[in-house]
Amino acid sequence: MKPSKANVKAHLDKIREIIKANKTAKQANLIRLLNPVLRGWANYHSHVVAMNAFDRVDHEVWSMLWRWAVRRHPNKGARWVKEKYFKTRRTRNWVFTVTEKQEDGTKRQLTLLQESDTPIQRHVKIKAGANPHDPQWAPYFESRWGQKMLNSVRGRGKAYRVWLRQAGLCSDCQQPITMNTRWDVTNVVHRDKSEHCQRESAQRTIILR
Repeated sequence: MKPSKANVKAHLDKIREIIKANKTAKQANLIRLLNPVLRGWANYHSHVVAMNAFDRVDHEVWSMLWRWAVRRHPNKGARWVKEKYFKTRRTRNWVFTVTEKQEDGTKRQLTLLQESDTPIQRHVKIKAGANPHDPQWAPYFESRWGQKMLNSVRGRGKAYRVWLRQAGLCSDCQQPITMNTRWDVTNVVHRDKSEHCQRESAQRTIILR
């Protein structure tokens, strides 16, 4: 599977519209507008065969930004435009970046995201014999769930909030949980044992151990 041609075209059209609508915007503001669009599309397709599509988008975006920069300075040469808008960072040339001065006097560097830097993470298929209703398979599904949490910003934030809620301690042995200790994620479903209700309660708790 890979991004369709129509999807890539729609993505490029959206980027093109943003650049055209901000012909006189500052470089830093343009980077702030483009980065969320580039990051969101790349993350969405990071589980399929998308590296060629990422490379194509990066090339097309570079062409759009070059025309944007040249149009702003019709009386300047190509070398001057490159030195103003495109820098060299480590081993990479033609990086669309700018150093912005903050209100407190400090400087912050803003760099346009390149989709080709997004790592491709394949979806791991579930084992054929795995049964989510069988208690013997509970550790397997908990391991998958924990790994899925670590692979997303939202999941890492959830794990961090649980870690704070547990005061950084294991819920079983009450030992500190650090970066150097092994930890697992367990989903505990509380059952209502009353005579009038035998259904599972909707309350769920995440435990790190």
